Amino acid sequence: MIIDTNKLLGSIFYQAKSKEQLIEIVQALVENQVLSEDCLLAVQNEQEDELTAEFSSLFEGVGEMPAPPWGSVYLDKDRVVFGESTVAYRQFLESNQIELDTGLREPEDQFGLMLFAHAYLLENNNINSARELLESHLLTWSFLYLETLNKKSELSFYKKLSVSVIDWLNYLISEYKLSVSNKKLYID
Repeated sequence: MIIDTNKLLGSIFYQAKSKEQLIEIVQALVENQVLSEDCLLAVQNEQEDELTAEFSSLFEGVGEMPAPPWGSVYLDKDRVVFGESTVAYRQFLESNQIELDTGLREPEDQFGLMLFAHAYLLENNNINSARELLESHLLTWSFLYLETLNKKSELSFYKKLSVSVIDWLNYLISEYKLSVSNKKLYID
């Protein structure tokens, strides 16, 4: 279930979707008790063009990004993409023979891409590295990111999504007794 959940959540945070596709994905995640019913109701009530515009603003960098989805923005004192944490994560990926080639020059530490990498590790039964990805890379900054997404998003859907994903990540920490590395976070 975690593999499929990571792939579905990763796709929401990384790949633009139509409203119909989002409803299908969110419905599946509600059925698996990952996202809330409120999240499903919110996406059903959003307008297609508003979802498209908000995705562009939040995830594609159209204009100034209100909640950048890259770890280094929160972990690097200069708040830049491709920071030291990106380099460390890139080394982690290389040591696990993972090459993320999206066809774009972008940091690998994008929230959705990291969920995809976690799913890949689990699919390949690399449990220790999957755990390390969560404890040392993704969970070190993701709560601040999701809280920022909640505050800065214009649409109810992304606000509800961020709350549900925070709850899901807390469930993972508790269920798998994860010990998240304590790293200094940089905020405005």
